[in-house]
Amino acid sequence: MPTTRYVLRRSSRAKLTHTQELELWLGVCHYGTTFASDEHRRAAWFHHRDRLMRWWGKDGKRPMGWWWYEAPEIGLRFPGSKTHERSILWETPDVLSEDERAQLEAQWRREWDRCWDDANFSYCAEPGKIYTGDEARVYHLLWADVPPALVYLWLAERERRGQVVAEATAEDEDHIGHVA
Repeated sequence: MPTTRYVLRRSSRAKLTHTQELELWLGVCHYGTTFASDEHRRAAWFHHRDRLMRWWGKDGKRPMGWWWYEAPEIGLRFPGSKTHERSILWETPDVLSEDERAQLEAQWRREWDRCWDDANFSYCAEPGKIYTGDEARVYHLLWADVPPALVYLWLAERERRGQVVAEATAEDEDHIGHVA
């Protein structure tokens, strides 16, 4: 027997508003939280975690929901700003995927090469504050959030290359002296 019933589609009761999504991504705004309680926010995070991580959990960054509810489980605290988030996550084992780590290292290597390839490299910290030379490189690498471990590794690599070039030059000079 045919029926005249219609299927009513109801939206999910756990649907997030745009401001709640923003709060789970960027943190609480200056107007205060949009959730009824921390438990409500926590439940919303874990209910929508996969989608939110797909959107904002990439490039060595994590949304605030991750910092609030998942980072403490591995012993991490939010650094206070997103300025050094990528290097902190890179230094923490098993947080970033291998692809994410490789992408970050490639980006940081480009920034490293950029500041060393130019003999007249300069960095403008603010209007009227322009640094040059090694001081500019330090500020640039801090701005790029290059982890200290990579800076030390690449500095050692650079020094070794300089020594190898100096040794090769001395050997070449000896060789040329013997020929003459």
